[in-house]
Amino acid sequence: MTAAVHRLLVLDDQPEAAAVRAFVASGAWRNAAAFQRLATRNPRYEVYAFDLPGAGTPCILKIAQATPAGHRFARRLEALVSHLAHDPARRALRGARRLAQNGIPTFRPLACWTARRGGIFRDSFLLYAQIPAGHSLKDYKLGATGLEPAANARAFDALVAPLADLVADLHRRGLRHDDLACGNFLVGTDGGLRLIDVDHVQTARLRRWPRLKRCFDLNDLRRLDLDDVRMDAFLRRYLGADDAPGWRRVFAFWRAGGNRPFRWLRRRLGLRRASVRA
Repeated sequence: MTAAVHRLLVLDDQPEAAAVRAFVASGAWRNAAAFQRLATRNPRYEVYAFDLPGAGTPCILKIAQATPAGHRFARRLEALVSHLAHDPARRALRGARRLAQNGIPTFRPLACWTARRGGIFRDSFLLYAQIPAGHSLKDYKLGATGLEPAANARAFDALVAPLADLVADLHRRGLRHDDLACGNFLVGTDGGLRLIDVDHVQTARLRRWPRLKRCFDLNDLRRLDLDDVRMDAFLRRYLGADDAPGWRRVFAFWRAGGNRPFRWLRRRLGLRRASVRA
């Protein structure tokens, strides 16, 4: 089985390194039916939970398909080009390491590799330690936590300030995530937030010009799908002493689609409906 594995990268500074190498060499990762499949909205990914043999560590195996069957042809082609240009598992591993090195809470990566599963192109595999978490921020947004509505709302309100502090710290350290949606923040059993889906984490440029950098930091918030009241509270906390109408307008511009000017213009002219997140 080892001959079928390509670009294997195991993080030897993790205590499970030997168990990870044995797991990959055994080919047990090919038998997905033995694992618990987790739901994901993006048909490009398959996500499984299991206990790592030889270590007992609860782990997640995330598989990025090179040509996801759930996408229409144009999206499949786009996904394939992106997949071949940037191995998503390796990029996510590096993103998680970069966040951890800067003190941003995220998952603990263990390994990544590529392999064929019957197709022409290799799929990309990311193995990481499972975060002890019961819900995501999206669960609170949708009221899917099992709490009574009033208790769920209070708990969600209480998470807005820690969320703003985490994102502000991310940007203060010169990093951006590019998909700060509620579904990408897990609420740990300790009550702390963890940032996931990190394959697009990158270092911010223009750090010598703080105001210009902040302009583009606000673009990183465009997918943060909070309701208007909680978004207002988030921005007050995030901006702090810099909270001003000008920065609010910059944020509103990005949120309306300013990073894609033609789409933004079509929306302004009423030729395209604004996207709505669940």
